Amino acid sequence: MSDPVRRRAHGDVLELLERRHGFGVRGSGCPAWVSARLDRALDALAPEGGGTLDGAVDILRRDPGRLAELAEVLRVGETRFYRDPPQWRALEERVLPSLGERVRAVSVGCSTGEEAWTLGMVLDRARGKGYRVVGMDRSEVAVESADSGAYPREDARHLPSDLAERYLEPHADAVRVKAALRESVSFTVRDAMVGPPPGHWEIILCKNVLIYFGDEAAERAVQLMLRGLAEGGVLMVAKSEVPRVRALGHRAEELAPGVTVFRS
Repeated sequence: MSDPVRRRAHGDVLELLERRHGFGVRGSGCPAWVSARLDRALDALAPEGGGTLDGAVDILRRDPGRLAELAEVLRVGETRFYRDPPQWRALEERVLPSLGERVRAVSVGCSTGEEAWTLGMVLDRARGKGYRVVGMDRSEVAVESADSGAYPREDARHLPSDLAERYLEPHADAVRVKAALRESVSFTVRDAMVGPPPGHWEIILCKNVLIYFGDEAAERAVQLMLRGLAEGGVLMVAKSEVPRVRALGHRAEELAPGVTVFRS
């Protein structure tokens, strides 16, 4: 971002979000899609704020309701099917063979569900039965979208062709997850800050979620997830989040070049 005025406005809003809503997205670690959503929000508020970005920031500073609305928009994270293929391959080739017959998996901060459905596809292809996937997100809107299992047709292009053919079907002008897979994948409204659902989980995915948390909140979320792991279970975060979890002092294991998991 080359515009210093816009860069300062972003920083001011992110500071507000961190202080009032616990967001930890700051500085150079801010993803491009977060910046794009901030731009849209600030540009929409600018006319009301005297035509300036500083005026837009002042509106957010004075109006807790609008700031909360922006926080909700940003919490519906950007996601896609089969994001970061090396992680999925390592999960299928290195993690699943070491687990027992029953595999329980949870996708924390699942947003609109693509990651949870991908996890179901990978488990179903490898196991065929004896697995359960739960996707959880604090956003009711995101969970409702995820539970529908319907996505724009072009979203399927991110999946390996065999998974797309096996688990997706045409639905109007979109695609939808087939009924057989839907029997083993479910979604619930739940905040990452209260940890995964009760029970012990062989696989916990929490990708591109910790970027929203300050250090104290991130440590709490990671601790809760690690406590929720079954014996031999793994926690997998986004590649960009691995250094942060390492810095918190948790035990890491490299499964493949660039693919790291954490254990309790």
